[in-house]
Amino acid sequence: MIQEYFNGISRQLLPVGLDWNNLSRAYAGRPYHNLFHLEEMVSHLPQHEPPRDPLILGVALLYHDIVYKPTRTDNEDRSARSAARVLGEASVPQDRIDRCEQIILATQQHLPPASDDGDGALLIDLDLCVLARDPAGYDQYSAAVRQEFWMVPGFVFRTGRTRVITGLLDRSTIFQTDYGREHYEAPARENLWRELRNL
Repeated sequence: MIQEYFNGISRQLLPVGLDWNNLSRAYAGRPYHNLFHLEEMVSHLPQHEPPRDPLILGVALLYHDIVYKPTRTDNEDRSARSAARVLGEASVPQDRIDRCEQIILATQQHLPPASDDGDGALLIDLDLCVLARDPAGYDQYSAAVRQEFWMVPGFVFRTGRTRVITGLLDRSTIFQTDYGREHYEAPARENLWRELRNL
């Protein structure tokens, strides 16, 4: 499914297109932020309202974690620049390139940009839909996140993970779209509370 989605987005950028080998190599070897993460996001996309700009949402989805090193704080910024580069090579207008960068950068705090037209909210909810998996699926996700932070001592990881979880739980709503609030919010909160209790 993810390669088919990739091909559909790439065809809209011809004659330049996108490089599947580059994308798949970038996401390879990661316990969580990998191609399966993208696949899961794409699988949820049809359940939502269609994006305002399907090309820009698609590139943002494919590139939002193309740069990911667990201990760095500039992953989203570097991923946004990578997306902007490929869009620029395809002669996409600058205002649309800027929009793509903005919605990728919004995944850092999982809050849409102030001038969001809905696509930022959509990308955020797709990125966070993993939180609403069934309990066994959520446990696989949380274990994979811990694997990605294997280099971080347990007590340090628990402190950071607690901060992330409580930050989400303290929000009035975790999800930004109507569909997300209706279908993801309750199971996500149950999963997050359960992980928090077990940390």
